[in-house]
Amino acid sequence: MLGVLLIALHALLPDGAAGAPVVNSFEGDRGPGLEVCNSNGAPIHCDRAEMDIATNGKQVVQITWQNVNVYDTSGNLLKSTPLSELIRSAGLDPNLSKGNGRQFEPHIVYNEFIERWIITVTCKNDCTLVSAASDATGAWGGTYLSCLHGGSCLDRNPAVKLGYDKNGVYICGGHIGDDNPATVPGVSYDCFALPPEEVKAIAQGTPPAHVNRSHNMPLDIVPAVDHNQSKAASAPAFFANKSCDRAAQYACQRSTNFSFHWIVNTFTWSGVTGTYNSGGAQQVIKTDIGSKENKWLYNSPCCGPTMSVPQSGSEITLRAAASHRLMNVVQHGSHLHGVLGSGPCTESCGSQGADANNILVWVDLDCSDSAACVVNQTAKISSPDYHVEFGTVGVDDAGNMGIVGTSSSARENMSVLLWTRRQGDPANTFSGPTTIVAGTQPYTCLNRKNMVPMGNSAGTLTALDPVDRETLWATQQWANDAAPCVWNTRIVGYKVAPAKR
Repeated sequence: MLGVLLIALHALLPDGAAGAPVVNSFEGDRGPGLEVCNSNGAPIHCDRAEMDIATNGKQVVQITWQNVNVYDTSGNLLKSTPLSELIRSAGLDPNLSKGNGRQFEPHIVYNEFIERWIITVTCKNDCTLVSAASDATGAWGGTYLSCLHGGSCLDRNPAVKLGYDKNGVYICGGHIGDDNPATVPGVSYDCFALPPEEVKAIAQGTPPAHVNRSHNMPLDIVPAVDHNQSKAASAPAFFANKSCDRAAQYACQRSTNFSFHWIVNTFTWSGVTGTYNSGGAQQVIKTDIGSKENKWLYNSPCCGPTMSVPQSGSEITLRAAASHRLMNVVQHGSHLHGVLGSGPCTESCGSQGADANNILVWVDLDCSDSAACVVNQTAKISSPDYHVEFGTVGVDDAGNMGIVGTSSSARENMSVLLWTRRQGDPANTFSGPTTIVAGTQPYTCLNRKNMVPMGNSAGTLTALDPVDRETLWATQQWANDAAPCVWNTRIVGYKVAPAKR
């Protein structure tokens, strides 16, 4: 076990506050180096980590495009399996059907309701893998979900998204040629709603009989993760993202002062089938508190045409462009929580205020009326000293929450930060940040544009420990190695407000 860090965080808490947040942090997977990334047949996204994480309370599983690493909660590595090998063992093909290279942009969850691990990843087609048991070191099975029942096989960007609740598993993937009126023309998402027992059967080689597929969902739509053990069978699952300017193909990423809306869709079960947006149409929600008007302006991530941020000690910049979407969505009670990355607004910013660096926007949507969600709380996370990107939000059983993201500037290297909010804190506020781990080296893996990608374009989930329902787990990329194409990842387990012992 290398690089384990245990800290009690007291900064920015009111005097006398009980139970300061506690962080358990250790090293995860690391990049293969320049020789591998420059070799013939190199992985298509060799130059970035594409990490994600899940936990069952005993095991913590980190996935990157490269490996599936199983740890105990203290950071001891129990098993490491190349992701391509795991895909093959599940009966699927890791090689892409279009272009060269192998699998990329994975997600992983542990679904406590069926006690199974689930992986989605782009490979020959969009691949879905399910473990045969609650032990992640055991056998897995897989299917090409989008190819079932005569459907169009989804096999390329945009990335696959993954969520679940007590009633089902929800997977969404990009479909070129389809369209949704809230996002850019020419591409949208297909979403699938899968009955839990049929998901479990994937591990035994039985594909789902009911996939509940919906076309023309918004680009980058994210299914929520809901840990509610008492969720009613009639209660809907939620999907959320932001709207985009439809003026250009890439306007979801590249816009200036675009006054966006939150977009919400639902799925309601009736046995093993169900209905999307049974309460009415797709919801288009204004972003200020109460949703009477818009507050936030989306801007292309900084800086310049490559949308890449500086780092200390190198002229090579880090591409932050993929932080333009919701990284994940968490449901707690009737509320949805998400964090959006954006470039800075520099003029005509209204109540948002001007910034010099990339920002994060947190939203708390009250969906007590599932057909008419409204903004309950919202806040901007920003700094005059550094850029922030790739924020992933988690909420514990008591409603305390944290956001784990990355930062970089011309004076610092890629680092991992934590912001926290306790249930009952003043509205629209977060405490922090606290530095989980500070970058020590510039990260380099030079491409033709003199910059290097970072993070996971598919988003990064935050996992709630299903046993103590208090510990939140996240993972991010950081910079700790001077060797080219050796990216580093950090695994972070934290409690925002630990229970008194």
